[in-house]
Amino acid sequence: MKQKKKSTFKISLKTIFEFFKNTPIIPSRGYFPLWSGPPKRGLGEDFMKFCSFKSILINNHIKIFKTTLIGLVICLSSCSEEEPSLTESFFKIYDNSNFDLSYDPIDVVEIIDGYIILTGTEQDNSDFDGIQLIRLDAEGNFVSSSLDSELNNYEAPIGDMYFDATDSTIYFFAKNAATTDAVLISVNPSLEVQNATLLGGINYPLSASSTSSGTLLIQSYDPVSLQTEISEITLGASVNNTAQYSIGAGDDVEEDVINHFLEANVNPLPFFCGEISPGNYYFNGFYNYSFSLVFTNFGGSPTGVVSGQATNAGLRAMMPLSGGSFAIAGFQYDDNYQLSSNPLSAGNVGDIYPGNMTELRPYTTTKIFSYSTTSSTYTVFASETKGNQVALHFYNSGTGEIEGVHYIGYLNRFNLGSVKVTEDESILVMGTTFVAGRFERIFLNKISKSEIGGILN
Repeated sequence: MKQKKKSTFKISLKTIFEFFKNTPIIPSRGYFPLWSGPPKRGLGEDFMKFCSFKSILINNHIKIFKTTLIGLVICLSSCSEEEPSLTESFFKIYDNSNFDLSYDPIDVVEIIDGYIILTGTEQDNSDFDGIQLIRLDAEGNFVSSSLDSELNNYEAPIGDMYFDATDSTIYFFAKNAATTDAVLISVNPSLEVQNATLLGGINYPLSASSTSSGTLLIQSYDPVSLQTEISEITLGASVNNTAQYSIGAGDDVEEDVINHFLEANVNPLPFFCGEISPGNYYFNGFYNYSFSLVFTNFGGSPTGVVSGQATNAGLRAMMPLSGGSFAIAGFQYDDNYQLSSNPLSAGNVGDIYPGNMTELRPYTTTKIFSYSTTSSTYTVFASETKGNQVALHFYNSGTGEIEGVHYIGYLNRFNLGSVKVTEDESILVMGTTFVAGRFERIFLNKISKSEIGGILN
């Protein structure tokens, strides 16, 4: 039997020091790659362990970080000679010259020649997050960040973003910084604002998605009428349909809504909305005194409800499947669970709870998406573990069995922001990590089709 040739890796301290001595750091508004490269066999084995940083002074006393490696641990002993190219697979962490800056990762979209990341960032003049857009090339390298001052008029951005391939415009919702009004913002690939339209009567935007007809859905909360609202918006910012549903007579959840934005990295509420089929939609939010899953056709009453238990139990994510079933991720106090297929015939989430999935951390962000190979289709759950990693659980859509698990992260905590399947059938995972255990930074991991095949075999 022919043995696979193994690669070896040797490096001296002198080589490391010479590398950092001769490697320039050229920040663009403070961003530069802190670590990049194609991950091999999972980041848990190959991730560089950053142990310390030194602050250097450049460009009129702008402080930025340049990493120094006290420990360099890269396990390459069982990697084959052929590695995915950087356009097929990469892992990046993006540093910033403002080392106190923290992020609330919202979403990532693939554009024609790269990617756009939407994130919330801390502001000095508001308790709500400001808006930051980051453009990357096809290899995940930093290209630019948003410089358009008009974005300073808006805050608390939400996902999902929508990319219109016909004119390369990116759309997303946020809140007017001076009021509670929602605003639809469109930018071009250069991150220049094309339009920012206030949506009068729509307050506190909470979640968004797109429909099969190319319109946008937005879930919002009206603090005056005490209602959750679901609206269909065109790309031109016209309201096609809207419906309002009471959160419960005399009940006021505005404080919960505000805390959802102010404590986004602590205990965010799992607002989401989407389309089951044309004319049939859903949202997860406040309804009838509980955090519930509500089905609607924009009529005066819901077409179905799966009631939560106040904010103590409910759903974190859902994806419609064929045949009237749904993939769901739920929570019961600190417990979490995943069901790859469920008809959601029960009227209360307490009747669905199958038991705790102990690996997952309480209040984890969860995303569900579908991934197909030539032979099978998988329902994939992305979530955060108690071991500070992001985990991808691949369930076979036919059998419901787990056929693979992939972990992202090692040593420092990794938080999940967004997951997308790309045109080349790779998986993009975006979120934040804490470099050296202290500095919150955005990461982007592209897992290639070939790597996914290895996870599933």
